[in-house]
Amino acid sequence: MFDKDKLKKYLDDNGIKQKYVAKRAGISEEKLSKILSGKRKCDVNEFLAICSALNKKPDDFVIRVD
Repeated sequence: MFDKDKLKKYLDDNGIKQKYVAKRAGISEEKLSKILSGKRKCDVNEFLAICSALNKKPDDFVIRVD
């Protein structure tokens, strides 16, 4: 399951702007903002695009559920 808090922390810790990620991921800034605030769910394609924009593996932003 996608962990928006891990993604937000990564962006904050690395000084990465939402605008930069949204542009590289091909989604609107508004959509990304809503995803990060929990007002909108992130679908699989958006999640993969965000990971690709950041050159990160999807595993870096998921919650492990056993």
